[in-house]
Amino acid sequence: MLFQIAAASLAMATPGSAQAAERLYACGDDQVREYDVDTASDAGPRATEIWRWSAATATDLPAAYRTRLLARIDECKPIDEGRAILITASTGGVVVVDRASGRVSFRATAPMAHSASVLPGGRIAVALSLHAQGDRLQVYDRNRSETPLLSRPLPSGHGAVWDERLRRLFVLSHDLIQAYKVGGKHGTSQLSETSRWTLPGRRDGHDLSRRADGLYLVTTDDGVWTFDPREGSFIPFAALNPKLKVKSVDMHGHLAWVQAEESWWAKGFTIANPDGSSPVRVPVEGLHLYKVRWVR
Repeated sequence: MLFQIAAASLAMATPGSAQAAERLYACGDDQVREYDVDTASDAGPRATEIWRWSAATATDLPAAYRTRLLARIDECKPIDEGRAILITASTGGVVVVDRASGRVSFRATAPMAHSASVLPGGRIAVALSLHAQGDRLQVYDRNRSETPLLSRPLPSGHGAVWDERLRRLFVLSHDLIQAYKVGGKHGTSQLSETSRWTLPGRRDGHDLSRRADGLYLVTTDDGVWTFDPREGSFIPFAALNPKLKVKSVDMHGHLAWVQAEESWWAKGFTIANPDGSSPVRVPVEGLHLYKVRWVR
């Protein structure tokens, strides 16, 4: 079911509008919420919730997804130029939701799914974390729900990002970032590892996001780092290093991040300038917040 909040604001922030770079998704529990971010305010960025999707009330999902598999959403990644959202949940579900209608176009059962990325050829890569049937990278055909094409080991899988510029899939695990070349014809998939890099600090990779300049932000147990895949280097990201329990970080014009406050979750997120200056905290009510993602 699609929830409408502040309809006047929503009309100004539809996908493809001039406001596209000023929106972000926040997710946790069984919900994805969208915020319109005003970065022109003299008082600093201001965020207003304008849209919400809840798995519990999605009438086109089987009962297991509504009640259990999407109970703890941990990724809400904009895809298809902002027209859809790729959602994963540590409770075992993966779905693609159409932004305009709230309808589900793809679903899959994936134990401890923590992140995902759309690949060329209508495929989806999912990183699965610690679980008896997890600890792996799984690839699906986007046009066939519940139908995995292949799996690869990925201990404590936490990140998956397709890099169109480098034509590589980057995945994050407990100790490593790995790069894969993706092949295969329609309805099949092949993965060939081309590079791997050991994480810095205390390792325990948690989040991986690509910046507009082609560099990456990666969070570990004891900090946030800038990763350069061409140089294979990790440089402490001064704005957020050292910080413990940073569950997600994303940069697109401005910086946005979630730092756990209660065990694994937070009561709000922070928006700041790219260098971390002028931070503004945005409280989130009634949600165990886990990640935020800018709509690009």
